[in-house]
Amino acid sequence: MPAAPFVSAQRWHFARAVALPTLAALLLPLWVPLMQQPLWAVALLLGMWFLVGGVGVSVGLHRHFSHRSFDATPALRAVLGVLGSMAAQGPVVYWVSLHRMHHAASDRPGDPHSPRPSAWPGSGRWRAFWRGHVGWVLNHDVPRPTRYARELIADPLLRRVNAAYAVCVAAGVLLPAAVAWAVLGGWQGLLFGAYWGGLVRIALGHHVIWAINSCCHVFGQRPHATADGSGNVAWLSLLSWGESWHNNHHAQPVQARFGHGWQQPDVGWWVVRAFVALGWARLR
Repeated sequence: MPAAPFVSAQRWHFARAVALPTLAALLLPLWVPLMQQPLWAVALLLGMWFLVGGVGVSVGLHRHFSHRSFDATPALRAVLGVLGSMAAQGPVVYWVSLHRMHHAASDRPGDPHSPRPSAWPGSGRWRAFWRGHVGWVLNHDVPRPTRYARELIADPLLRRVNAAYAVCVAAGVLLPAAVAWAVLGGWQGLLFGAYWGGLVRIALGHHVIWAINSCCHVFGQRPHATADGSGNVAWLSLLSWGESWHNNHHAQPVQARFGHGWQQPDVGWWVVRAFVALGWARLR
């Protein structure tokens, strides 16, 4: 169990980064008309989700920072760190430490977000699934960065990105607001962009990323005999930018490519290949 100050910090972050965007996404349309321009709404939502969830989280926080699947130029590392931070799931060092902690004890006691009863002695199937999807956010063991992310702590560039976490989250809301203001004009455009590209994207993005923790450790095909319950969940692959080929990933965690073949689309891998072609990255 984490110490009381850490539990308080976890719950405070949950209130600001999860509960507040979710409530705003649900309640704001009751007072302000935010459903006009449906094509722009979809474009802002998916565009920001690609930048934040696809490039920032899948390519940046997961494949590059957590598993060091490819090397990147300092400029690209900074961009990946900033975009990943916009997901409002914690600073880079925290996210990486937590993910490496997950791999070290996948679906066993010590896994911070396993949905399986084997990781939570005394928990039933549904309680374990709830804890694996969202309950863990409110109360989980705190990973030690000096153990799990020492090389990131030693990187001055990443320390600056890490310290600017709150600014990055705010920028993830202000950026789509500025785009919608430039295109649609007025304060309505500003609020429209902040709502669809910021608040709705954050709220839905949390559940997509959490579904990798929960659904992909309960359902799906298991072509590889891993020691955990990870599975490949095809229906989640496009929305998660290839992250749901999760059994493949747990079988070969240091590989930058999660989808195997054309029948397993992996948008994150396509982005990595584009970075390599541009000379911004190099596969290990």
